Order: sequence, then structure tokens, then C-alpha cells
Amino acid sequence: MQRRAFLALAGGSILTAALPAQPPGRRAKQTPYRLATGCPVADPFCVRWKDGWYLVGTQHARGIEDRLFSLFFSPDLRAWQDLGPVLTRPQYEGSGKANYWAPEFAENRGRFYFYYTADSFGDPERRFVRVARADRVTGPYVDSGERLVEKPSIDGHPHFVTPEEGRLFYCGNEGNPHAGQLLVDRFVSATKLEDRPRKVFPDEIVEWEEGPFVIEQMGSYYLFSSMGNWRDDTYHVRVARSSNIDGPWQRLRQDGAPYKLLRTVEGQWGPGHNSVFHGPDGAWWVCYHAWDRERTGRYPWAAPLSWDSRGYPVVQQ
Repeated sequence: MQRRAFLALAGGSILTAALPAQPPGRRAKQTPYRLATGCPVADPFCVRWKDGWYLVGTQHARGIEDRLFSLFFSPDLRAWQDLGPVLTRPQYEGSGKANYWAPEFAENRGRFYFYYTADSFGDPERRFVRVARADRVTGPYVDSGERLVEKPSIDGHPHFVTPEEGRLFYCGNEGNPHAGQLLVDRFVSATKLEDRPRKVFPDEIVEWEEGPFVIEQMGSYYLFSSMGNWRDDTYHVRVARSSNIDGPWQRLRQDGAPYKLLRTVEGQWGPGHNSVFHGPDGAWWVCYHAWDRERTGRYPWAAPLSWDSRGYPVVQQ
């Protein structure tokens, strides 16, 4: 595998090795805008790859046979093309009547890996992060045949520091001893974990935290996560920081309260479950979903991400 290709696609810190870091104090000049996908795409994962940007996310009830996930492509982050289904339906007990959501993909050692959550017959205690494989970024991805995480789990986020060293961040689901808490495990390979999960915030018990996403910026790791009720305006994005991928993680705070990168504002109801990627200018951008005014669905949004003098990420909502 060519290292440049891995650097360009991996959902994590090494992207900064290929593109210039954004200096402290630089502020976003463009406000967020809704991506023109033509349909809701919740939990959006957006990445820059070669000649454009690829987007995938949760798409319940699209009314298309076996359309578990659609893959979208844009050459400019403005016009989007639906490339069609990207994941072949997995074959396991209950997969034909399952829910599928929160997908991400990454390249490792010349192959592409698609990480997603699926349950069995809609049972919340039978939800697990799984992984599928393909020979090209557009798929089709074929499930590995086994769940990646042994205990109930959702929202898997792979972060590979190098092709040999990676972590999976995820949320424990109902039936997990750490339900609603962020967990992390080490990759043995792109399709196998050590199965030694630990809490990302060992001294905390929160009501529910999901949608983890990690990047490296200016020598620190930043962990983005979502809290609140995804159905209403309490949903928002928080940020934690660490000098090491294995922690300890310190949550960012402002005026004695948790620092919220994204929160409900006019036209963006319940923003959250974000990904972070490199935009047209080579600097970091953030992609997230938000309900529309009529609450018909959660649509993908994008905005430049800037950094203030404290090293805090900033979005001009």
C-alpha cells in the first residue's frame, strides 16, 4: 500500500502529515451550509479522497430494496451524486430485519474497510459494530462474517495512527456493562480487536455519549462526541483533548461549563454525530447532521473548523 493513499483517507491524526496544519487563531470565514444530497443522511461521515469528497451515513426508510447505505460523491462539496448502495447485506440471523447505521470507512494495507452498526431483528441488545471489506473506496463492501465488537455496541470510529497501530472508539449499547459510555479497544488487524475494551473517561458515568471521532491537531488529539437526546434540541457536540491516543482525555470547558462545539441554533435543530475532514482549502472541516425545521429528517451539514488561541476548535454556526 502506498503511504500517501493511507494518509489521505484514514480517519485520524495522520492526515496532518500530508496537509498543512491550521495555525492557532485562524477563524472560519464561511458559515455552515446543508449538503445537497436530496435526502436525509444522519451520522454523516465525509472524507476527502483523490478527486473529491465521499459521504455516507445512516439512511432509514429510503424505500429502496437492500439500500442499506448510499455513497455520495462531490467534486466540490456543493454538487452531490448518489453512487448507489455501498454495502452488500450481511448474512446472519436477523440481518434481513435489522437496522443499519453510523458507517465509516478507512484504507489499510491496500484494502478498504467499512465500519458500521447493525442489529438482529431490531433488538437493541443485539446491536454490534461490524466491519466489511472491499478492494476500492466505492465498494461494494462485503461483511467479514463476524461482529467486530463482542458486546453490544454502536457508532464505531476507527482511528489508525499508522497502518499497524489503530484504535476503535465506540459507544456501549443496551446490554453492555458500560451502556452509554465511550469505550476504546486496540486493533490487532483492520478486522479484529484485542477484545480488551476500556472506558475513554474511566472516572465518569454519563447518561449517554455517542458518535466519537478523533483527529490530531498541533500535537494533540481531539475527541469529538455527541450528548443529549438525538430526537430534540438537547443534542450537541462536545470536545476532549489528550497528548496521547490512549489518554487521559480532558474535556474542554468554557466559563465553568462543558464546551459545546455545536448546539441548536436557528435552522439547525439538534446538531451532532460529526466527522472531521479536510476541505477545499486543506484545512479541517466538520460534517454533522441536524434536523430540518419540519423535523422530516436529519440532514448533513458542513462548515470550516478553525482554532482559537486556547487550541479549541471553533465553528461559526
